[in-house]
Amino acid sequence: RGPEMGRVTVAALLLLTLSSASWSGADGAGAVRRALHVMDPFHEHGPVKYVVSDLDAAPPRSGSTDNAPSPAQPVDTSVDVPGSGSGNSDDAVHAAKDHLTHTPASVVEEKKGDADLDETPHEPKATAAEPADTGAEADDDDVDEHVVGQTYPTCAACDECMVDWVAASKRVSEGTDQCRGTGECRGACDVKLLRINGTYGLKKLSKDRPQTRDLGASAATVMRVETPRGNPYVKFVCVPGLPRHHTVCEKGEENPREKRLIQNTESLQKLADFCGLESISSRSWIAHVRGRMPAGMPLTPTENHPMPVDVDQLGIFSSPADGIAMSALCAGVEGPSLLFDVPAYQVVEAALYDFIFCAGDRHTQNVFVDEDSNIKLIDNDNLLGEQVFVPGSFNKTRKCGVSSLFIPGTMESWRLRRSKYCRGLLGTLDYRCHAGPSGEVNLKPKLQQCLTHFKKSSANDIHAEFGLAELDFAKSLKQRATDLLDVGFPAALQRASEFEKTIMFTKAPDNKKPFVGKKWDEIPPSSDKDLFVVWRDSMWRPLEPAVCNGLRANWDNAPWDYRTDKSFVGGEEGADGIGIELQRITVEMTRPKTIQP
Repeated sequence: RGPEMGRVTVAALLLLTLSSASWSGADGAGAVRRALHVMDPFHEHGPVKYVVSDLDAAPPRSGSTDNAPSPAQPVDTSVDVPGSGSGNSDDAVHAAKDHLTHTPASVVEEKKGDADLDETPHEPKATAAEPADTGAEADDDDVDEHVVGQTYPTCAACDECMVDWVAASKRVSEGTDQCRGTGECRGACDVKLLRINGTYGLKKLSKDRPQTRDLGASAATVMRVETPRGNPYVKFVCVPGLPRHHTVCEKGEENPREKRLIQNTESLQKLADFCGLESISSRSWIAHVRGRMPAGMPLTPTENHPMPVDVDQLGIFSSPADGIAMSALCAGVEGPSLLFDVPAYQVVEAALYDFIFCAGDRHTQNVFVDEDSNIKLIDNDNLLGEQVFVPGSFNKTRKCGVSSLFIPGTMESWRLRRSKYCRGLLGTLDYRCHAGPSGEVNLKPKLQQCLTHFKKSSANDIHAEFGLAELDFAKSLKQRATDLLDVGFPAALQRASEFEKTIMFTKAPDNKKPFVGKKWDEIPPSSDKDLFVVWRDSMWRPLEPAVCNGLRANWDNAPWDYRTDKSFVGGEEGADGIGIELQRITVEMTRPKTIQP
């Protein structure tokens, strides 16, 4: 009877496991496998099916000669394990090159503790202030059980450093499986690296001369990768043997900056996919690259490296952005007029992207414009708070400093608002010129679901689920999401800038104190004003009306209308007597949840 009782007990336990797991579908099956210690070969190492790549269906880039058909691409069956946060470090790059199998990264234990939280002031004070407590564990009744603890497929496979970014974006937009990020690029790939410095322009701007590409002020080097399946770009944080701007790194030595930016890149792509904001930015992934940079690579604006440089390291890949940088567009005669045709939903989406994911350096070189005035955000590896976060500094609680030409009340928008640069038209990129002067927005369902998840989850869970580099990044992300849902976009912007405002009022040096808190027209033109305009120790600037130059917002064929007031169209009716300042008042400006400054 002993063996029979044992068999009955085992059977009962198995039945209990099956019944308890049945409600969760695939996760339930995973629970059964774990309970029985059975390795499901199709779950861990299963064969990969092949389908025709969507790359060969993609329209050619402006001026591109890359029209070669795409070979078949593997469907990515890997899963992104929440809490893994695993990056493609050199140690993690597998030697094997067969791409028919993939082992998901191991789950990293969620870090609890470190719960000493800071508090953000709502009024400038003489003492250092800290952001609001958003990292505490969520109440059990408030946890988003639909998402926390689940695993998700990646949105695209990686094969020989290449990712089908068109198919990945399509998969995200369809939203059938909540995919996130990109499959692991296994092994190292040999690629042809081409220079991208030179000139570029748009065909439709026949009167504008092609503009010289910007060298960039960082130690990073960006190259174009030539393959039969597309020409992505790859960024190397620091290349041994290429001391750009006199920055030196040694082969084989760990580069902390590279490690953080790689982790940030992977986290941001997962977040953008999850929130349905991936289409406004270039798609990024990580791969190990072997190749040779040609001789003559720029080191400084006046120096070039005389010899070729061999590369054997991790790179940050990104899908190509069509067109030219907005800075180049603005340098022409005809170019600035394209700003009147930028789709309104893209401007609002860019503003939401930069706010939610904390962009602190969104200037005209980091926005591309194509022949049809579509915009694309590039160079996003230092978002989420990476740009301003300095552990141990006097402002260690400066977890995020938003500065974007799309977002009013920030340094970048304020300095361009009345700038004569770009024929004075950069003010039209203030998102209020497209959504309406109230600044309120109508969030699309996927974005609202994403923000609700952040609001209901603890900072520890967000940190683990998306592999963020710092718990502080998760805390500030949770706070911005919560504010956006609770009080609306304008008030959320105000709350997020409180710490930056405190820095402005308490840490401004003597030569900048005369300008603190003053509006643009209250500061007389001078060289000191020019320096204050670009002062980056604080990203806060006074909130002023949008300068829309009679822009009529283009909401035609928008996949989502972010306006809360559909009657708003802008144009001359939305401008004052001289056709510059947008002053139209709508009912939305008096919404109870909007906190007035």
